[in-house]
Amino acid sequence: MSQQIKESLKEQLLKRNFKAAILSYNRLEGRPRKEDFDRSLKAEIRDPLWMLCRQWQFGEFNGEDAGSAVKARVQLDTTRINRYAVRKEGDEGPRINKIWEDAVPYNDQLPLEVEVEREILLDQRSESPVEKLELRILIGRHWVKLLKQINLVKYKPEFIRKYPFIEVTNQGQEKAQLQSDPAAWQRLKSTRGRLPDGIQLIKDIQSADFDQWVDGNALFDIDKSSLKALGRDLEAWFFRLYSQPSTDVEDAWVPPSLEYQFALNAPKDAFDRGRTMLVAEEYNSGHLDWYAFDVEKDGKLTDLEGEEFESTKFKKEEPMAFLPTQIEFNGMPNVRWWEFEDRRINFGNINAETTDVPHMMLAEFGLVYGNDWTVLPYNLEVGSLCEIQGIVVTDVFGVRTFIRPAGFKNEKDQQAWSLYDLNILNGNGALDKRLLLPPAIAKLQESKPIEKVTMARDEMANLVWGIEEIIPGISGSGVNGFEIATALSNYFLENNLLDDLDEEEKKAKIHYILGTSVPENWIPFIAVKLNLETAYREIRLQRAAMPRLSDNIGDSRVEPRGMILRQGLDEAEKKAYFIHEDEVPRAGIQVTRSFQRTRWIDGKVYTWLGRQKKTGKGEGASGLEFDQIGIK
Repeated sequence: MSQQIKESLKEQLLKRNFKAAILSYNRLEGRPRKEDFDRSLKAEIRDPLWMLCRQWQFGEFNGEDAGSAVKARVQLDTTRINRYAVRKEGDEGPRINKIWEDAVPYNDQLPLEVEVEREILLDQRSESPVEKLELRILIGRHWVKLLKQINLVKYKPEFIRKYPFIEVTNQGQEKAQLQSDPAAWQRLKSTRGRLPDGIQLIKDIQSADFDQWVDGNALFDIDKSSLKALGRDLEAWFFRLYSQPSTDVEDAWVPPSLEYQFALNAPKDAFDRGRTMLVAEEYNSGHLDWYAFDVEKDGKLTDLEGEEFESTKFKKEEPMAFLPTQIEFNGMPNVRWWEFEDRRINFGNINAETTDVPHMMLAEFGLVYGNDWTVLPYNLEVGSLCEIQGIVVTDVFGVRTFIRPAGFKNEKDQQAWSLYDLNILNGNGALDKRLLLPPAIAKLQESKPIEKVTMARDEMANLVWGIEEIIPGISGSGVNGFEIATALSNYFLENNLLDDLDEEEKKAKIHYILGTSVPENWIPFIAVKLNLETAYREIRLQRAAMPRLSDNIGDSRVEPRGMILRQGLDEAEKKAYFIHEDEVPRAGIQVTRSFQRTRWIDGKVYTWLGRQKKTGKGEGASGLEFDQIGIK
């Protein structure tokens, strides 16, 4: 073909519009010749130098997280808690008292919640002979069991005569409370004459009166030593069954504040900071942790006379090396190629609006920075106050990086990381950077409340009511406060009501009502001036009493039945009970007492009686009114 014809065809082809078309599809597949797929799953790179060059071109080697941590060395200093003290706040005393007296030794053999919350079950003050009936029966039954074990059950009648369940014969409130509780009355009747009173027996064993009585009884001549040893076994069994403080100075409950207040003390450290005092002034939640404590620099703590304290000194721990472990969470992007990610969190299904900035920040953290966090499992003894000096991290390239604690030398920086830091009282915002690991309980079992009091404001009556919703029954368990109060009122109406109205007064259609009544489980608290000698109008709440108009037994005041509101009533000289006005907000509060049980790190089981304070359910309305006219 000549050159002219070729150029003519070329011009014609260029003038036409051609469209690309695929008439068929070909699928390229590998033809396996072996049953082993190990090499295929390796994802081999034929030219690693080319891949490294591409990473260099895209700037991947400039990242701060290019090296992964493979080794870490930690250096910290520790000191141990060795003292425990409570603060006795008087009725007229200030809210903030810097003196903590009568410190007792403390170590990690006892959980801190148990040390703080436990109450004395065997109160040495005067008690009703029928209070804590089930506890009396429990101790008496165990004493008979011990007598049987050493073949001395023949002395059982002698112990029943010495420690009987006292018959309540007077016509006062004590008998009324007992007879208005049919279950407790029947229980007492069925037990009297069969078992000794366990509480009386334990009290005599503690005061050595038991040994004197055994020595002076001619019936016990042969078995005196065995019986006295058996008494010590009974005492040890009881205090092993229920954890109780050995002295009154360990009671951390502050009645005017309705919460626990106590202090811990740690010895002098390496920086010559002297003793470190950790105070907890508002502990009431039932779970104790580091956030309940503040560091008090100006406080004073004095030791209980005669106590010996362990010489727990500052300890400089040896540096420890760890293999950093990556932190994992649900839905975290995996670092391996052939691994399916967790399906429970779908980051691809995030729907965020323009105002959902925290939502997007959380997603960015999970997707971009999720694999940048590692954990070092450093073991510390409970009750330690430690200061982290720093961490040396070595990455895969051999580069060592020294990391100071978060917030190092930035005490006044408001944006510094301050989680787990301790607040310093009167420190103008300064923080203590040390880490406190209190000897706290991880998990416990809790019984139903044996007592529950609700403090509620009544604006119409201008009062605060302490409503005993659950009270400790005579048997010892919690009973409905309203039902028991109603039964007691009905008992007085049936037995002690003085009807002094004549026939003409009964026929009157209009009669004067001095005041309406409220249930007997409603205890009033009235507002009184905090200081009568000043002109300030600061007030506090004082426990008052409603009159009981349905009896003629002399003392017509309605008194609380539970331990929470009976502060000062069981003492030889009855004292007034005050509550700080700001402790009862508009929402009210609820205070409960219940038995709690836990197993400590050494396997020992502790059972104790403690209290908790929670937010209430709002204001209350008693319906109390005075000077009313009634129409029949």
